[in-house]
Amino acid sequence: MKIVYITQHFPPEIGAAQGRAYDMSSNLANLGHDVHVLTTFPNSKPIKKVFKKEKVNHLTVYRSFRIRDTKTSSIRRLANYLSFMVSSCLSGLFIKKPDVIYATSPQLFQGVTGYFLSKVHKTKFVFEIRDLWVDFAELLGQFENKKLLNLARKLESFLYKKADHIIVVTQGYKQRLIDQGIPEEKITVIPNGVNPDSLPQSQGSLSLKTKYNIEGKFLVLYAGNIGAAQGLSTVIMAAELLKDDPTFAFMFIGEGVEKQPLMEQATSRNLSNVMFIDSKKKDELLGYYEAADIGIVSLKKHPLFEITIPSKVFDYMSMSTPMLIGVDGEAREIVEKHKAGFYYEPENPDEFVRALKYAQSHPEQLKEIKQHVKNRLLESFNRETQANELAETLEHLTTNNKRKFQDT
Repeated sequence: MKIVYITQHFPPEIGAAQGRAYDMSSNLANLGHDVHVLTTFPNSKPIKKVFKKEKVNHLTVYRSFRIRDTKTSSIRRLANYLSFMVSSCLSGLFIKKPDVIYATSPQLFQGVTGYFLSKVHKTKFVFEIRDLWVDFAELLGQFENKKLLNLARKLESFLYKKADHIIVVTQGYKQRLIDQGIPEEKITVIPNGVNPDSLPQSQGSLSLKTKYNIEGKFLVLYAGNIGAAQGLSTVIMAAELLKDDPTFAFMFIGEGVEKQPLMEQATSRNLSNVMFIDSKKKDELLGYYEAADIGIVSLKKHPLFEITIPSKVFDYMSMSTPMLIGVDGEAREIVEKHKAGFYYEPENPDEFVRALKYAQSHPEQLKEIKQHVKNRLLESFNRETQANELAETLEHLTTNNKRKFQDT
């Protein structure tokens, strides 16, 4: 089966979206499928070419032009999305007729590329929904212009209806699409997960506590995007409640729009138990995960987030790091079912402190999590198994398409 896989997020850039796109496309190729990836050049570097074709293991990768996203301007970000939409439509024209066009979100414009190329090549269009992009943008106040919001919703509805099949990552997303009138048989749930061969080995990096002068302290780690959705001011307020307890240390690693405000909150409250570290590459983060006594998964308190499973859940499980999860719904169910950590009510600093102190006072539970959670993760969320499921879904879709073509 010849598959065109469209994703703006792809290595060498790092992140959850990049990791999932690379793992899933590579696993499909390892199953014997001919996979062509439409992506762009890394955002961190200036580009010297408009298009570039390269081989990445068993994948044929087409990189096309984009306007660089500065991460500081919404106009610039929109230009980044739209420029890749246009350039990927052009690069996709040079691929000989595929069996299926597979476009993965989180932003909608990759779906436009997918739909356009499916019409040009007269083939099936599959849209993967990893993020309710419009809903979250509205919730976080990123759409101040109501006309733009309405246009985005119309585009979203159009793509959902035009897609021959939709892949979603949670049961809640599936139900939300059904409520919007999308037929249930048109939707398949394939959650996030991990590749077995990518699971890290022990680094023996507890010396990091010595580096930061926090030996003997219970290290509470947050590593990832420090954005508006995460609700991390709750952690700062919890740190203030614990500022007279010398046994705790809080560490934030990453970048995002809320980093500077959080740093200012910590400074204004004279919190010596909180530190902020610049973003680290994935391999550099391994030692920090291992040194941490517990990791934080946090989102704001809203019904939309109850149908979301943050990729951070799988990150901590794959690193054998126990977690405090401030996300209700499906994410909480996964953590509790797999005995991976402890729940606290989102945006409730008193609840955060309660759960944190409980974890600290139960070292035997923390030890059990570290010893067994990785195996539990692989039993339920193995990307190699998920690739088989996706391949079967795509093959069923394309087989039915060929039958209809033959019948006509």
